[in-house]
Amino acid sequence: MQQDIQILFEKLSEIGIEKPFQSHTHLVLFGDHVNKIYLIKKGGLVLQHVHPETGKERAINFFIPEFHPIATVSQSFVLNEPSKYILKTFTNTTLIEIHRSELNRFLQESKWAPLFQDVGVKTMVEKNELRAHLICLSSLEMLKHLHEHFPQILQNVPSKYIADFLSITPQCLSKLKRDF
Repeated sequence: MQQDIQILFEKLSEIGIEKPFQSHTHLVLFGDHVNKIYLIKKGGLVLQHVHPETGKERAINFFIPEFHPIATVSQSFVLNEPSKYILKTFTNTTLIEIHRSELNRFLQESKWAPLFQDVGVKTMVEKNELRAHLICLSSLEMLKHLHEHFPQILQNVPSKYIADFLSITPQCLSKLKRDF
């Protein structure tokens, strides 16, 4: 299966354009209409929800080559609505940028389309599970959960975004890390 996913990513790379981005580059801003997906080759992205009244941003997902390597703002991409989120790099990042028209052609013509859809469904399930844990677990329990099930996030995502994801300060995150 992993070999098939690697082939899928190679096929997606063929229909997109490889682009380097500097750290903290915004790919999607609040209110944008999204017509691209991104395959992460190197580096990573953070998805931040924007509070509708205060405008406060909060990290709600991460995309790195080892965890959810296909990124977009799904709500805007699928429903063609203005984005309620911000998608940006958190380090120097290399992406394969794929326009909606190229992806649609791929989905209609490629034998790899079912695997792409399977990867998308699996990612959606993982995101929902992760958010359910985030709601139900304490910050320490959630940190332990990430450590046990998604260590690649803790190894590759800056602590300030992990802390934001957990709704705690970076100092509190440091203390929690010492506690386990």
